[in-house]
Amino acid sequence: MEDRKEYILKQAGELYFKFGIKSVTMDDVASELGFSKKTLYQHFKDKADLISQVIDYYIKNPQFCLNSAENGNAIDGYFALRSHIIYVLKYFHNTIEFDLKKLYPKLYRKVHKMKHERIFSNTVDNLNDGISQGLYRSDMDVEVIAKLQVGRMLLTLNPENGIFTEREVTGIELFDKVIDYHMHAVCTEKGLNYYKLQLNKIKNDVQD
Repeated sequence: MEDRKEYILKQAGELYFKFGIKSVTMDDVASELGFSKKTLYQHFKDKADLISQVIDYYIKNPQFCLNSAENGNAIDGYFALRSHIIYVLKYFHNTIEFDLKKLYPKLYRKVHKMKHERIFSNTVDNLNDGISQGLYRSDMDVEVIAKLQVGRMLLTLNPENGIFTEREVTGIELFDKVIDYHMHAVCTEKGLNYYKLQLNKIKNDVQD
């Protein structure tokens, strides 16, 4: 039962990412998955419930956690997250948050709160891991740095705030610059050398 529900959440999420929330109906989801609408309503009360659970599923997915790099260190966690963000941006429909704010304001506020809490907790964990690994400075206030990171991610990387254009926000280049700024602030010499080494590998892969 749970396997089927998880499958629905994953596939419905991909539809929302690709086409936006407003334009994707329950009929569309059922048709795409090869299920009847009755099957969908066995798991979800309505479209709002489906969207809410889709968002929960993606936010709680360990792939979008800073410490999701297998057998890696704290800095590897950022690069693993970067890979998943590139995948999401490839299919991301830029009206998703607008649709949520306009059509499901309570859900929009819930999403914003969840994103705030997840970014904060992930950053705290990542900073503590990096400190213990000798990659990050031990003389910083972890909670303050984590709050600053929440601000960068939720305020800077939001086209509605007008700080950057929609085109800039929906590209990986701006994320890279935000992380570069962060790394130069928190890394020890050892950590910065490792970060630059991994960054050069990415640049070389792109050129190849």
